[in-house]
Amino acid sequence: MNDDLILGARPLEKGRIRRVPAALGRRVECLGGSLWITQDGDARDIVLASGEGFEFDRTGDALISALADSSYLLLQACAAARGPFATGPCPSAHRAAAVP
Repeated sequence: MNDDLILGARPLEKGRIRRVPAALGRRVECLGGSLWITQDGDARDIVLASGEGFEFDRTGDALISALADSSYLLLQACAAARGPFATGPCPSAHRAAAVP
């Protein structure tokens, strides 16, 4: 088990908001609870349940809002998906469904 990931988990209480500066290329993984993601200049609402993730695909800042008491990881998208010996561009990341 990778303790670095467990130690990197961040709690976010219901109703609280965290700003993610320069979010493009990062990824958020919802470990528990429910998160609402908004990105600067993006009309979509992204809602993550426990076990879902989202790769930020817009330049600018983003907001992570807790719809319930939650915990999450904030990662660089490429590093986890590619592995230590991979070369070339990052593979496509799973995206949670956008809520209209």
